[in-house]
Amino acid sequence: MSSLSDLRAVGSAFAAIAASTDPEAPVRSAIWPTAGRIVDHLGNIQRWAAEVVRTGAPADRREFRRPEDADRARWFREGSDALVSVLEIADPERTVPILYGATGPIRFWHRRMAHEATKHLWDLRTALDPDPRFPAEVGPDGRADAIDEFGDVFMAEARRRGIEPLAGAVALAATDTVDAWRVRPEWVLGREPAEAASTPPAAVTISAVVGDLALLLWERADLVAADGRFRVDGNADVATALATTPVHL
Repeated sequence: MSSLSDLRAVGSAFAAIAASTDPEAPVRSAIWPTAGRIVDHLGNIQRWAAEVVRTGAPADRREFRRPEDADRARWFREGSDALVSVLEIADPERTVPILYGATGPIRFWHRRMAHEATKHLWDLRTALDPDPRFPAEVGPDGRADAIDEFGDVFMAEARRRGIEPLAGAVALAATDTVDAWRVRPEWVLGREPAEAASTPPAAVTISAVVGDLALLLWERADLVAADGRFRVDGNADVATALATTPVHL
């Protein structure tokens, strides 16, 4: 799995849709409710991250907002291409600012920007499809890594923030790969062999294709969707708490 390859593919798909979609078209986002605002948000994030990687210093995101007279799709594509170029030439082990006031290696941004772009590509596609599946531009390894990264970055920050513990452990079982995870009550996510997913038993097991499990953690999938994409075995209240507790604020 190459985060940069995923970022390049997702960025290209995002730019194409941005160029052909009405910026006032509604999307499934309470924070950025139109296609245009999703494009502006991701473009802002990508230019900001590129500057942090380039300089190795903190940057003010407000400085990278789209100018009002800039063509939105062209502005996005230029910034997305520039981000990939900056990440390709930078030493992935060089230490730079990352999130939440911490520092870390540049490879953090390879991964973070790939998943950020993928998440918002899904958002943008809801302008045309109210419930798209996980973007096909990302393969199974990248989809599984989206779950790993959610635990490494956002659950870790939620713990520092003092998130309310779950009432029991949740097992996540992929039905299309051999991947399996466990979310402990204190919001610690870890990998485990699929055959050990119930030893000791979790309060509940949620089974679905790996992309849908990622969308669930990203709060972009309905645990009780009518299409039955999720199977819930065990304590449904604990599963609902996992799916609905705000982790990424």
